[in-house]
Amino acid sequence: MKDLVVSIVLGLGLLASGCGVFDAYRDQQMPAPSSSETQGQQAAPQMPPEALTLPPVFSPSAGQLPPYWYWAEKEQLQFDQYLQQQWNLYYQNRQPPPQFSRPPICNSTILGGQVITTCH
Repeated sequence: MKDLVVSIVLGLGLLASGCGVFDAYRDQQMPAPSSSETQGQQAAPQMPPEALTLPPVFSPSAGQLPPYWYWAEKEQLQFDQYLQQQWNLYYQNRQPPPQFSRPPICNSTILGGQVITTCH
């Protein structure tokens, strides 16, 4: 459940940041409308062919740290690996419950008002 919430928050964050990046990129690439067009007859805006290319991939400089989610995800993966290792060790070293070859033979006696049971 925790992983699902983290995935949803991360996805929405990436979606929101991606939309902002593409809006800023589009605003830089789109030419300003020219005033030579007539008021009554405006043509549909044409995107220049260079606007169809994607922006360059963001690569952090040497002095810049990765975002928080990178560290959080890395820490979660390490913790998951640790838990898996612990469960594997538990199952490898687990002792099965004792199995009796025959049902035990029990005798009960009353001694001084108390019931004493012995099994063998």
